[in-house]
Amino acid sequence: MRRFFFLLCLATLLLLTLPGKNSPGATPSSYRVQTGDNLYRISQKFGVTVEELKKANALQDNTIYAGQVLQIPASSQLHVVQTGENLFRIARRYGLTAEALKAANNLCGDIIHPGQQLVIPEAEGEAVATATPAGNFRVAVTPEDIYLLARLIYAEARGEEYLGQVAVGAVIVNRLLHPRFPKTIRDIIFEKHGSVYQFTPVQNNTINLKPDEQAIRAAQEALQGRDPSGGALFFYNPRKTSDPWIKSLPVTRVIGNHVFARDK
Repeated sequence: MRRFFFLLCLATLLLLTLPGKNSPGATPSSYRVQTGDNLYRISQKFGVTVEELKKANALQDNTIYAGQVLQIPASSQLHVVQTGENLFRIARRYGLTAEALKAANNLCGDIIHPGQQLVIPEAEGEAVATATPAGNFRVAVTPEDIYLLARLIYAEARGEEYLGQVAVGAVIVNRLLHPRFPKTIRDIIFEKHGSVYQFTPVQNNTINLKPDEQAIRAAQEALQGRDPSGGALFFYNPRKTSDPWIKSLPVTRVIGNHVFARDK
C-alpha cells in the first residue's frame, strides 16, 4: 500500500512539473475567457499587449464574453523595472517612445515601481507617430534621431523651463515638414550655409553634451506633435544675437530667454 501511494505521489509530481498550457514559461496557443475577464487582465496574464490580442483574434473593440476562446500570440518581451529606472529611460533602451510604452501597458501616468513587469512592444519600423495642426502624419524616426534631437535641445535650452525645451524641439519638427528645409532630423540639425552651421551648438561642439532625461522627454513630446512654439521655424536669444534679419521675423511666442519666430 505504501508503495502504491509513493508511486501515485511521484506520478502527480511529474505531471505538475511537465510543461503545459498553464505552466510558467509556456505560452498557451488559446485561452477560454472566464467570467470577470477583460482584455487587459488576459494580456497581463500572458505577457502580451491588448493590441496584440485584438489583432490575433480580429477584434474590432475590447468586447469579449465568458466562454469565448481567444488565440494567444507569442509573448512580447518583458522588462522588470529596477530601482532608479523611469519610463523614459526604459523606452530609450528599447528604441521606443514613452507614449508607446505607456500604451502597451495601459498606463495613464508616468509612475512605475521596482519589480513591476512592463510589456515591451516591437517597434514598428522604428517609426514615431507625430501630429501637426494640419492633421496626422507619420515620419520615420530612429532612436538615434530622438537622441540627437535631445542633444540639441539640451545644448540650446538647458536651464530653460520644460515648455521652452519642447518648443525648441518643435522648431526642428516644423522644419522637417517645411519644403525649404532638409528632410531628415540629422540633416536639419547639421545644415550649414557656407562655413556657418544653423545651430550654435553644432558650431561650438556643445551638441556633443550628454542630454538629461528632461531633454529626452522634450524631444519625444515634440516628435509626438506638441508645439508650444506656435508653428515657429526659428528661435533665438535676443541678448546673444545681433543679427538684424532674424530679429525682423514675425514673432510667434516668447518662452523664457528664447524668442520663437516664423518665416516672413
